[in-house]
Amino acid sequence: MANLQPDSTGTDSHQGAETASLRWPGLLQNWLSTIWEEETTRIAIWSPVLLVGGIWTYFSLAKEPPILLGLLLTLATTYVLVFQRHKKSMLVPALLALGFVAAQWRTQWVATPLIGRFTPSVQLEGHVVDAERRGPSRQKLVVAVTKAEGLLPEETPLRMLLQVSAKSTLPKIGDKIRVKADVAPLPRPSMSGAFDYGRQLFFQSIGGSARTKEIPEVIAEVATPWSFKLRRNFHQLRNLIGGKVRAAMPGPIGAFADALITGERTAIPRAMINSLQTSGLFHILSISGLHMSLVAGGAFWVVRALLALLPSLALQYPIKKWAAAFATLIGFAYMLLADGGAATERSFIMIAVVFFAVMVDRPALSLHNLAVAAVLILLTAPEQALAASFQMSFMAVMGLAGFFAWWQEVVPFQPAPANKSVARRYLHKALVLVVASLVTSIIAGSLSSIPAAHHFGRLAPYSVVANALALPVVGIIVMPMAMLSVLLMPIGLEAIPLKAMELGLQLVMLISDWVASWPQAGAQLPRLSARTASLLALAVATICLSISKLRLFSVPLFCAAATSIWLTYRPDILIDERAGNVAINSGLGLVPAEGTRSTFSVGRWLDEYGDALSAKKAALRPGWICAAGQCTATLGSSQITFQKELANALRPCPKTEILIASYPLRFRCKGKLLTIDRFDVWRNGAHVIWVSNDKAVMQTVRQSQGERPWVYQPRARSRQAPIGKE
Repeated sequence: MANLQPDSTGTDSHQGAETASLRWPGLLQNWLSTIWEEETTRIAIWSPVLLVGGIWTYFSLAKEPPILLGLLLTLATTYVLVFQRHKKSMLVPALLALGFVAAQWRTQWVATPLIGRFTPSVQLEGHVVDAERRGPSRQKLVVAVTKAEGLLPEETPLRMLLQVSAKSTLPKIGDKIRVKADVAPLPRPSMSGAFDYGRQLFFQSIGGSARTKEIPEVIAEVATPWSFKLRRNFHQLRNLIGGKVRAAMPGPIGAFADALITGERTAIPRAMINSLQTSGLFHILSISGLHMSLVAGGAFWVVRALLALLPSLALQYPIKKWAAAFATLIGFAYMLLADGGAATERSFIMIAVVFFAVMVDRPALSLHNLAVAAVLILLTAPEQALAASFQMSFMAVMGLAGFFAWWQEVVPFQPAPANKSVARRYLHKALVLVVASLVTSIIAGSLSSIPAAHHFGRLAPYSVVANALALPVVGIIVMPMAMLSVLLMPIGLEAIPLKAMELGLQLVMLISDWVASWPQAGAQLPRLSARTASLLALAVATICLSISKLRLFSVPLFCAAATSIWLTYRPDILIDERAGNVAINSGLGLVPAEGTRSTFSVGRWLDEYGDALSAKKAALRPGWICAAGQCTATLGSSQITFQKELANALRPCPKTEILIASYPLRFRCKGKLLTIDRFDVWRNGAHVIWVSNDKAVMQTVRQSQGERPWVYQPRARSRQAPIGKE
C-alpha cells in the first residue's frame, strides 16, 4: 500500500528559506556594525576625507548659505568635538559640518567687492603684493588697491590682478605704484562646469583684473609697509639668486635650474614644458613635495651625519631630533625663498609634520601624519580641496602611505645578511632602492592620474619609466647641487655645483625628450567629470585607508564610476562668453565655426573633449557652411545658424531651429527652439546645448556657478575708449 503520510520535506525547506530570509537583515546589520566599529577607531585617518566631503558640499551649492546656518553648525561642531568626542557616531557628521563651515568662514574672510563691468582708463594706486615677469615686455602684478578713480566704491576690490605690457623694471613687493589701466571683471569659466579661474583669484582677495601698456609709476616717497618687508626681502634675494644661476647657466637649462631653486618658471621655453608634460616629468618644475623632501631631507641627513662624527654628542644627545628640527627650519626657509604659493606651503606643512613625528618618536611616513597635514591645510585654506595640486599630492601620498603600511605587515623589514660580502650587501641595497623607486612611481603616478584626468584630460602613459630614470638624477645630482650652490653663493664658489647641476638637468631633459618621442606618449583623453573622478577617488580611499571589509565597497564604487563615464553626455553645441565663436560636436569631433576667433575658449573646449588639434585645424573639419557673415550646420534634424556679424540690419531672418548671433538681436529674429545673442552671453556667460529629438536643453556658466560671492553681477560697460584706442 502506498504511504499516505504527508511529506514534510517541502515544508521544512520553506521554513528554512523563511528563517534564512529573516536572518539576512540581522547578519547584514552585524556586518555593517563590525565595519563601523573597526573604522571609527581610525576616525583621525578618515578625517581629511570627511572634511573634503563637507567642503565639496559647500562649493556645490547654487546659493550662498546664510551666515546663521554657519554659526549654528560651528556651535554644534564645537560642542561635539569638545564634549562628545568619545562618541564616534557623532564625529562623522561633525567633521562633515566642520569642512562645510571652514569653507564658509574662509569665504567671508577673503571676501572682496567684485568689479561688475569693463571700465577703461581707471587711475589705480596700490601696493605691489606679488610681482612676476612673464616675458621681456610682460609683467603680472597683484596690487592691493588703495585708490581707484573711475570705479564705484562698492566695486573697488581689495586686490587686483594687473597685466603690464611694457618694457620696464619689475616693481618690488611693497612698492606703491600708480598707473592708468583698463579694468575688467574676474574671468568666467570657458563652459559650464569647467575650471573657474575667477573663483581661484577670489580666494586671494582679488576682485578684478586690469591691463595697461603704461609703465607703472613707483611712488618713492611712500615707505614700504611692515607687512610686506619679509616677502620683499625674500623676493629680492630670489631675484639675486636667479640672476647668478642664469649667469652660470644661460639658456633653457638655466631657466630650468632657476625654476627648481627660486620657483621662477616664466623663462622656460614652451618646447621644454611640452616635453616634460608629455613624459610625465612636469611635476619636477613645481616646487612641491619632491623638492621639499629632497632639500629638507638632505639637510636632515647631512646634519645627522655630521653630528654622528662626534661620539660625545651622538651617544648622549638625541641628534636625530636635532637634525629634524634643523631640517624643518631649512624647509621653512626654502618655502619663503621659492614663494611658490599654496603648493609649496602645503609641501612644507607635510614635511614639517613628518619631522615633528621624528622629534616625538613616531613613524615618519604614516597615514596619521598625512591626515594631520591634510587637516591643517583644509582648515586654513579649504579652497585647496578643489585644487589639482592638492588632490594629486594627497592621492599620491595616501597611496604610498597605505601601501607601505600594508607591506610592513606582510613583509617585515629584514636587513641584508651580515655574512654576505660587502659587494653583495651594496648590491642588495641598490636592488631594494630600485624596486622601491619603481613601486613608488607606479603608485604615485597611478593615483595622481585620477585628478589629473579630471583637471587636465592628459595622461602620461610612460611616466613610470620617465620618473624611474629621472628622479634618481634629480635626487642624487640636481637638488643636492642646487642646495650646495646656494650655500656657496655668499663666497662666490657656486659655479662648480651649478655646473654639476647643469649636467644633471641635461640628462633629465634627454630622458624627457626620449620618453616624449614614444608613440602615444602625450595621450589626450576626454576629461573625467567631477562625479566620475570623485567616485574613483572614494574607491581608492576605501582601499588605502580602511582596515576592515569596507574595502569591498570599492568594487561597487568602481562600477559606479565606470557607469558614470558611460552616462556622460557631452554638449552638442558650445558658445563662448562673447558669442565670438560657436562649436558643434560632429561625428568627426569638435568643429568651431572660426579657427582664429576666441581661440582660448576653443582650446579649452578641445581639451575637454580630448581633442589634440588646434583651433585652426579643428575648424577645417566638415560641419559648418559659412558665407556672407553667416554659418550654418545641421545636427540630426536641427539646423544651427550662427550670424557672425550684422552685415545688413534689414536682411531676412533665417528659418532655423537654433539661432546664435554675435551681436544684439533685440528680439528681431528668433529660432524655433532657441535664440542666443550677445546680450545673453554677456549676462550668463558661455552656453552649452544638448540637441535631441527636436528638443534643445541649454545650460549657462551662470547656472553652474550659482549665486556665490565670487560670481559678479554684470553691469553695462562704460562707453569710454580703452587705453591705446582713444
